[in-house]
Amino acid sequence: MDRKTTAEMAMDDVKLIKSVIERTRQDFSKVSVYFMGIGILNLSAWFLEEIAYLVRNLFGYGYPAAHAFWWGGRILLLAGYVILFVLFYKKVKKTGNEICEGMVTIWMLVLIGSMVLGQLYISLIPSGNSDKITTLWLCRELIEVLPVIFALFMTGIFTKRKPITLSAAAYSILYFVLFVSMKEVPYGTWGGAGTLASASSISIQCLMSAGMIALGIYLRGNGRKNPVARDLEVDYGN
Repeated sequence: MDRKTTAEMAMDDVKLIKSVIERTRQDFSKVSVYFMGIGILNLSAWFLEEIAYLVRNLFGYGYPAAHAFWWGGRILLLAGYVILFVLFYKKVKKTGNEICEGMVTIWMLVLIGSMVLGQLYISLIPSGNSDKITTLWLCRELIEVLPVIFALFMTGIFTKRKPITLSAAAYSILYFVLFVSMKEVPYGTWGGAGTLASASSISIQCLMSAGMIALGIYLRGNGRKNPVARDLEVDYGN
């Protein structure tokens, strides 16, 4: 067998380097926990909000604990988003995976930005019970959901995973139908009658809790099933 020339060995090294880079770029299992963390945070905040309604139904609207639980959920979300970003941005930065780094950054801007803009929007809504005020309150959720839908599409494009892109498109259609229909469903009924909430806003909560957990599980499972990702783990012991 003829020995490889220096040029052939150099070409093999270049191919190996390209293969390693491509393997690293396609391994999204490490960032999957980031999305599961987002889902768990939103699920916890949702639970605190339900407790707030329970306290209000049992002891009255003005009971301090009801407001404490509600604000506790909002603070948990904001603080949790910041902590998740700091932890996982440092983690993906070390791996050199620019796609994962971009996803973590985009989702941080979307989640924190939508929360801040949402609270600013609420503070600017005038008080009253007119149809105009009701419409303004209904449009508030658009500030939360539109950036999330955009981020979902970007995640599907970055990862080149068609199921993510198709799921984002399907949810966009579902949300549009629910929003336009203005359908309301009972909400916060623990311990009493509760209130009415738009079905579209409930769908946002489901997306941000169960949907994000499902996204994380999908990326983690997809990374394990990907033979390229498995080879990378064998080669480098990650």
